[in-house]
Amino acid sequence: MFRATINLKYGIFLFLLLNSACSGNEMKDLDNITLKDDVGIERAEGIELLYSDSSVVRVAIHAPTLLRYIARDTPKQVFPDGVDADFYNDQHIQTSKMTAKYAEQFEKERKVYLRDSVFIWNNKNEMLETEELIWDEPAEKIYSTKYVKITTPTQIIEGYGFKSNLDFTDWEIYNVSGQMEQKNMMDSPF
Repeated sequence: MFRATINLKYGIFLFLLLNSACSGNEMKDLDNITLKDDVGIERAEGIELLYSDSSVVRVAIHAPTLLRYIARDTPKQVFPDGVDADFYNDQHIQTSKMTAKYAEQFEKERKVYLRDSVFIWNNKNEMLETEELIWDEPAEKIYSTKYVKITTPTQIIEGYGFKSNLDFTDWEIYNVSGQMEQKNMMDSPF
């Protein structure tokens, strides 16, 4: 909705500008104009983004700062001061929480790259820790090829490579490098 509003405003502005500024021979000069892929940056602070499915909020993202890079080839959103995401089920009950100190969302790719102290908790009191995580929006999957550590109520599992559904309730570590039984004293973040 935000993107459509901006594009509509720019479209109307461009139409009015061209319509009032050009006539006759000047219209032929328009063919010689080369569009540049200059990057514009929009900044917003204290943001909340809501993603819904069938009018039900599924993800709420909070961030202190959002930078939107408006480029024709690689539009993206950057969260330089970190991001906090809450995931909900159909009954609007929170199923998981994700935090990272840095994130980038590439609009054309429809992927979010989370970096630096990435944590995910689910409602089964399990926690994932990693330095890099990729959120594939169309597939509704999250994954990493880096070192991961998952703490459950009874185990700590470490390894390299990981995949999960979006709410981190059905996960798998590819190359387990360590597993330890333990009594978990971890508090749930929600």
